[in-house]
Amino acid sequence: MSSWVITVAYVSCMLMVMSTFSYIWRRRKTAKATIVPWFPEHTTRDIYISLLQQESSTDLQLRAALLRRAMTNIERVFKLREDRRALTILVQKGAVGDDLWASFTQADQENQRDIMEVTAEANTFKENWGQTILHTANEMVQHERQREINEQIKELREKEEKEFKKREEREKAGEIENEKREKIRLEKERKKAEDDLLKMDEAEKKKSKDNKDKGKGKKK
Repeated sequence: MSSWVITVAYVSCMLMVMSTFSYIWRRRKTAKATIVPWFPEHTTRDIYISLLQQESSTDLQLRAALLRRAMTNIERVFKLREDRRALTILVQKGAVGDDLWASFTQADQENQRDIMEVTAEANTFKENWGQTILHTANEMVQHERQREINEQIKELREKEEKEFKKREEREKAGEIENEKREKIRLEKERKKAEDDLLKMDEAEKKKSKDNKDKGKGKKK
């Protein structure tokens, strides 16, 4: 009897373990399938592989393509480094789900693997090139970033100059308009003054005439 109970308990326990394992496995599989890529397609890697498969590709073309692939990896290293700080805080606060962190982790691992592949590929072209290709790629990325910053500064300066010219034109137009209004105001004041003087002159003449008429009346 006890042997039968033990057997049933063992089978039940195994079924529970298998069921739990199956549930966890399906959940992980579903989560993995729904992970949204952190980065878009690795275009420079695909270009290098495509050139590598073409017999007409020259050694120079392949080296340039591999260096460009390394530059993409370096750019992603910087991006992952920047995103990690903000994402860690958000995960700690519970503001984002585990799927986002999984996507980030997967992207980081894939990029590290690709960096290792680039290093290995570089050594096939030239001995020890794998030790310097990432340094060269980093310098080129920094150079491109600086160039982009300079272009942005130039565009911003040109935009500010255009806005300054427009502001000057508006101010100049405003000054011209104010001058016109001032001229009109002065002209109205001048005309009013002339009218007032004319009225005063007419009033004086009338007063003088009235006085003369009164004087004649007294003499009679």
